[in-house]
Amino acid sequence: MESGLVISNVPEISAIYFALLQCGYSYFAIGRDQEHVEAIQRFIGCTFAPDFFSNVKLDSCEVYPYWPRAFMLETACFFLHSGHADFSEFENFQKYIMSADNISKSEKDEVLWKWIKSFPMAIQKVLSDESFQNYLEWENHWLSAQNDKYRIQLQAINEFIDICIHRYHSPVTQLKIVLNPIKCVYAADYHINKNCFVFSSGRFQLESIIHEFLHHVVHPFVIPQKDIIIARNVRYLDIDDSYYLSGDNIGKLNAFEEFAVRNLTEDILKGKYPDELPHYLYTIAQSKTNDGKNP
Repeated sequence: MESGLVISNVPEISAIYFALLQCGYSYFAIGRDQEHVEAIQRFIGCTFAPDFFSNVKLDSCEVYPYWPRAFMLETACFFLHSGHADFSEFENFQKYIMSADNISKSEKDEVLWKWIKSFPMAIQKVLSDESFQNYLEWENHWLSAQNDKYRIQLQAINEFIDICIHRYHSPVTQLKIVLNPIKCVYAADYHINKNCFVFSSGRFQLESIIHEFLHHVVHPFVIPQKDIIIARNVRYLDIDDSYYLSGDNIGKLNAFEEFAVRNLTEDILKGKYPDELPHYLYTIAQSKTNDGKNP
């Protein structure tokens, strides 16, 4: 993997959260100091965001109502033509979202696709807005300060990820850390853009970056354990109900993956890298490290 890891942004993703800020997104204030909150508040109401962004917030996820549509729009940024006038490979984008096991079927219906087709036009308006350009200039200064603050941790992440890439045969050859000062600090997502793993969050946290990276490593090995996981039919400690989706088998596998990744993240942060992921996951699937309650 490339050395010299830095924290950066994706202007299109920055534009999403700037637009959401104009539509009442209040999660920027959670877990942040007063100086940061006041800096962001200065950009509220400085322009009008397209109505499109008012429909990002749903009521399907109580903990974070901007899931999954904010994530979907972030993903959509990687399927836009360079001029943002339209989607590039829309069918591939649709296929990617439809195959996402952590998004329920009801959130991927025709209503979604009718709405999301207006994204290129909406994001183009935000990107060309003078107020957004002023905000982006401030954001770039903020990112520069983040790089200075986390220089040592960035080196540590490089080492962790390098080992995981080689030991677990990841197709990823590049890591990009994208931080946004408006995005909720507790919201972390990842995107695979060709051979690049893009981590996206509202704050820098070594554990969170490794956790998100490990999802794409662990995911292919969950299905072989599905019979054990489904048969056990248990709730895992500290795993929010939203991970179980509608409570069907896909939801159970999704919750198990989150539980397994949390365990693996803890081990790797201690320098304990399992040699064989299938055996590691089989052990977790058989373990008693959950509350043992039926859903």
